[in-house]
Amino acid sequence: MSLVLGIETSCDETSVAVLELRKEIRQKSNIPCVRELSMIVLSQEIHSRYGGVVPELASRAHIENIVPVYEEAIKRADISPKDIDLIAVAGGPGLPGSLMVGVNFAKGLSQALSKKIILVNHVEAHVLSPLIENDISLPFFSLVVSGGHTTLYLVKEIGKYELLIKTQDDAAGEAFDKIAKIFRLPYPGGPVIDSISSGKTPLFSFPDVQTDDFSFSGLKTFCLRFSQRWFGPFLLPEFLASAQKKIVDEIVEKIVRRISKIPDFPDTLAIVGGVARNSYMRNTLEQIDINGRKLKVIFPHPKYCIDNATMIAFAGALRNLLLGEVSEITDDVNPTQKFRKFGGII
Repeated sequence: MSLVLGIETSCDETSVAVLELRKEIRQKSNIPCVRELSMIVLSQEIHSRYGGVVPELASRAHIENIVPVYEEAIKRADISPKDIDLIAVAGGPGLPGSLMVGVNFAKGLSQALSKKIILVNHVEAHVLSPLIENDISLPFFSLVVSGGHTTLYLVKEIGKYELLIKTQDDAAGEAFDKIAKIFRLPYPGGPVIDSISSGKTPLFSFPDVQTDDFSFSGLKTFCLRFSQRWFGPFLLPEFLASAQKKIVDEIVEKIVRRISKIPDFPDTLAIVGGVARNSYMRNTLEQIDINGRKLKVIFPHPKYCIDNATMIAFAGALRNLLLGEVSEITDDVNPTQKFRKFGGII
């Protein structure tokens, strides 16, 4: 048994978790079983008044919250800090100031406790998050859909990933947030739009996106101009249902087109990231069919869809255990970090 402390401060969630790595090995993925002893996620509500995350406010809030969140996570796990075997912390990508708070706190703990530290790629942690609770045969597809990322990866093995589709501009979550802001709805916009759209008929048509990659900036611009030119009563719930449908249809269409080109493609698709909690997306993607083959679609528990420290601890534990990786105390944050730094094949 070993204990991993995870720290996540890449954006506007301050999260600390304690993860237990067990001796039992899973049959399909051949990785160790894990048990979450504690996880604290403190979201910063201050950003709602601005319609988006304000980087300076985010980093200040992390400074205020990181110590009490850490102490509560240790308390709920019922362990002593000396029991920790490895400290995993999000090193990028993310907001520079926010990342620095988490990484510097982790470095301080590493020095004080004489424990190993590993800087984890935040997106890789999302990609691997379905494995926290599910035993999935590798390879499998992992679709990251969040406020900052909309990308489809082929997970060949731990540490080796192939980028299949990326976004050319805005991520899906960012599109939801900006559309919500246009109509003066609360931040984050995704859950609000999902709620307002529930049960409504999509009555509006949107222009198609002529690209093989994901692209959502044009959709955002269309919503803005459409709202400015509309006269008379506006069917807001139906319009938002139409926009939500267009975002999800765009994702499904590009996934089907890309995967269908892969001979003997894996039959499992994991949907991860904050937007994976969207009910319309879940219902639609669960029915995805490619060349007559129905994909098995897996969603992590909703608490692992948002930014969280358990996924950071899990990814760090796997890279340390399976690949022998560990970071130096001099390693720094990388706000635009790619998997390549960590030995992947993207």
